[in-house]
Amino acid sequence: MFLYVTKHINKSMNTHYKQYQETIKRTTKRNYQKRQIWLNDYLSEKSCIHCGESETMCLSFYPHDKKIRSMSRRVGINEKSREKVKEYIDNSKILCYNCKIKLENDLIELL
Repeated sequence: MFLYVTKHINKSMNTHYKQYQETIKRTTKRNYQKRQIWLNDYLSEKSCIHCGESETMCLSFYPHDKKIRSMSRRVGINEKSREKVKEYIDNSKILCYNCKIKLENDLIELL
């Protein structure tokens, strides 16, 4: 009996997924883009604390850049789900990639 129910559920899920496959993909892509836009909007108002560079694509969160970017891709788009990401952002400094590399190689110090 259990095997029959499992097969029936799997068949129903596959049918549902195939029917709405493109809709699911579009929705997933749209939500991913919203999460990326949120992070870029935050950076658009900021500049490097060392040299003043303000180009959004050049800026990073030091020292939590990888953690922030990976978490922002995974969490939802509402305020509650972004709390942990905001916590990391608050504990980071905004640096351009050039200054980040210089800092990591002890060529400059944080102000």
